[in-house]
Amino acid sequence: MPTFSYVAKRGPEEIVEGQLEADSRTTALNQLTQLGYVPVRIVEAAAEAAAVGRRRSAAARRASVPWRTLHLFTRQFASLTRSQIPLLRALSILQQQTSHAALRTIVGQIAEDVRQGSTLSEALAKHPRIFSPLYVSLTRAGEAGGMLDTVLDRLAAQAQQESSMRAKIQGAMVYPCVVGVVGLITVIVLMTFVVPRLDKLFTTLGSQLPLPTRLLLGVAGVMSQPWFWVGALILVVLLGGVVRLFTEPCARAVDRLSLRLPGIKTVMQQLELGRFARAFGLLLEHGVPVLQAMDIAIPTVRHRLIRQELLRLPKGVQQGTPVSACMKELSVATPFIVNTLAVGEQGGRLSEALVEVANFYDEETERLLQTMATLLEPLMILAVGGVVGFIVAAVLLPIFQMSSAIR
Repeated sequence: MPTFSYVAKRGPEEIVEGQLEADSRTTALNQLTQLGYVPVRIVEAAAEAAAVGRRRSAAARRASVPWRTLHLFTRQFASLTRSQIPLLRALSILQQQTSHAALRTIVGQIAEDVRQGSTLSEALAKHPRIFSPLYVSLTRAGEAGGMLDTVLDRLAAQAQQESSMRAKIQGAMVYPCVVGVVGLITVIVLMTFVVPRLDKLFTTLGSQLPLPTRLLLGVAGVMSQPWFWVGALILVVLLGGVVRLFTEPCARAVDRLSLRLPGIKTVMQQLELGRFARAFGLLLEHGVPVLQAMDIAIPTVRHRLIRQELLRLPKGVQQGTPVSACMKELSVATPFIVNTLAVGEQGGRLSEALVEVANFYDEETERLLQTMATLLEPLMILAVGGVVGFIVAAVLLPIFQMSSAIR
């Protein structure tokens, strides 16, 4: 007999909640009326539970999982699999251990799919926002080859490498960003609070103020007006709306600009080619065919123009051209990756050559980022110091001029 959950009123103010068994919703309503309740809401408990489950599933599908959380999950999964723990038991343990709410819900859904007869890779494929095609394909290869624990270890290492590279990029930009923000706040405070108060003092001098001082007072007068900040806020909102409305064109413009700046171009090329080479090499190493591996590895590249160039590779390989020869035709390819892949193809170890390329580019990218951060720090300090120095000089010039006149 179905169970119904109800919310009813007993008297003018008291609200009662509970459950009862009945053949149908009409029978349940009659039972509540006989008890002297006024029904407010009554639904079948199973339907309500299913609706809650659907809402949680939809929320989990929209959620994202940080790289570090995914790396920890994959590493723990590999350890449990290596210990010969059954798959469903391992998923149950992982669901209990994870502290990320969305991932916990997703792991529960994966376990339910596996319990109903799906393979692990099929269950993972239902959550593309969390598990990439690379993750799913390698898992499928591990299931087919009976080496799921090895594949999960490789995926954990891949996630760790990606997380480490992101942390290095963010770390390289922390200090310059802090210097820039502090400098900007300092300039705003000087121009909106300090310099306007000096304007009255300068007007009492009675003499012609130096040009830098007049410029400084003019800018400070504009910045101290409320309409300036209202206009600036409106401009920021409009620019944000334009960027959201034209996300793809704006992103392509940024990507195009990054390939024209000398230092940034090298970093982007090495970062994205290294990411592609690592994914491509891992797939080949675990028996994925070349064309299928390319189709999976190319979308891991985030730079749109580099990804567009790499999409030319499968066409050449389909025509029987070696991978290294196809790579040589790309504008984003470097002599190192072309020559390394050519040697790997000749020796029948293309996957090893790709992993070697990825390791080399990761090291070079880290070195370049450290160099750029080292150069950017003094440049930011000089820029902030130059602006503050100009403000100080413009403030002091009238005082020096007045002291010279007195002498």
